[in-house]
Amino acid sequence: MQLLTQNNMPDNMTVFDVVDSTMIKGREMLHAGMARPFAVVANQQTAGYGKFGRQFFSPRGSGVYMTFVFDVPAGEFDAGLLTTGVASTIARVIYTVTGIQVALKWVNDLYYHDRKIAGILAEGVMTAGQLTQVSIGVGLNILSTVVPSELRDKIGALDVDVDKNMFVRQIFTALQADFAGYQQGAHLDYFQAHAYLTNRHVSAHVGKTVIQGKVAGIGTHGELLLVDDDGVSHALFSGEVAKINL
Repeated sequence: MQLLTQNNMPDNMTVFDVVDSTMIKGREMLHAGMARPFAVVANQQTAGYGKFGRQFFSPRGSGVYMTFVFDVPAGEFDAGLLTTGVASTIARVIYTVTGIQVALKWVNDLYYHDRKIAGILAEGVMTAGQLTQVSIGVGLNILSTVVPSELRDKIGALDVDVDKNMFVRQIFTALQADFAGYQQGAHLDYFQAHAYLTNRHVSAHVGKTVIQGKVAGIGTHGELLLVDDDGVSHALFSGEVAKINL
């Protein structure tokens, strides 16, 4: 089982064997004055978390756990375009490195063989009331491992033998190249072409509201376009797809 090491990593990418969370470590390094962009990657997380603060299963060696911190340009910043952009970039790198085409599940997951193989989380950093940085957390399952029973039918892995150092370097290089283009929606055609939910009947949770209907696609701001069972169209800029009828 090959593990991440600091060997041949760029100066702005720090490797840890075990951390509580790469997102927490990234915040600590940002507050300590680390120049942006920078990356924190680890072989294991003991307190990894995802959307809504849920625990993110992060066993040692089977995956790579990453946080990337970028400065945000002044002006309007669209979180939906960021998250869909990051998903698109990582999917492209996966295909380049492994030949596997994964599907992109709105808003922040990558799927392979109908199972989640990666989760993406974006958190903004505010300075004097202004958004100044964004931390992008990514957990990617590379090899299958023993998982808790409640996750057994939900998560999967790429199941490929890759050089993890090379893999995370390529992801970080691609994110740096693509980051400026996310706000122009340069990635949306790719996301739509490989969207997991399009034409599926789903249950979407937005706050305490549940909307059931068929997914029509992705909008120009990365929003989920859905037509509910009464024929009413919705554009969801946040929320979660909790159930998919395959």
